[in-house]
Amino acid sequence: MTTQPLPSPWLIAAAVLFWIPALGIDSVAIAQQFADGQLITTMMVLSVYSLMFWRSDRELRLKMLVMVPLSWLGEVLCCVVMDLYDYRLGNIPIFVPFGHAVIFTTGVWLSRTPALLNREAVLKRWMPLAYALLFVFVAVALNDTLSALCAILFFLGLHRKNYCIFYLLMSALVLYLELVGTWFGSWLWDQEVGILHTVNPPVGAMFIYIGGDMLLTKLCAPFNQFSGQTR
Repeated sequence: MTTQPLPSPWLIAAAVLFWIPALGIDSVAIAQQFADGQLITTMMVLSVYSLMFWRSDRELRLKMLVMVPLSWLGEVLCCVVMDLYDYRLGNIPIFVPFGHAVIFTTGVWLSRTPALLNREAVLKRWMPLAYALLFVFVAVALNDTLSALCAILFFLGLHRKNYCIFYLLMSALVLYLELVGTWFGSWLWDQEVGILHTVNPPVGAMFIYIGGDMLLTKLCAPFNQFSGQTR
């Protein structure tokens, strides 16, 4: 497989910081000044998705394509069926499934960055510990029982993947995205989920994203094997 050159560190940093203006425009405060803040955010996300698709190799492009319908199904399950959270206008915005693909691709780019790969052993040693301490804090101090339950599944998944640097970095990206999105009010997590309690946003949201990424890899594996590619 021929892999395209990794984007510059500046482009990767821009992909990370992109969510601050994108979700800021979708927020209640800024959207009041526009005809449709959600539409503007959708156009921004689609533009970044297209740029990332163009800069990615064939294997990553496949995952970006599959991620969109997979994320939409996940949103229907989590937002509509399980009612874990609600978006600002009560719908599932078009930018959301494409946004999942954008944040996934950002995680792939970060995990391929030489500066981080050279520190893989350090990251694999300290990031799981940091996540464990964070889960303990929200469970004890904030009574986030939903995240406590998700923590078990989260670490089981990481252990199964040998604490792969991609999933460790993706977890940090997910937490960052959740903090930005809930800060601007683009979505709001329900504090009561059955008998479980959570906060806005729950740290356990990392498991939902990571679980989806693991499912994506499994779904795309047969296509990669057929084309002679390896992960």
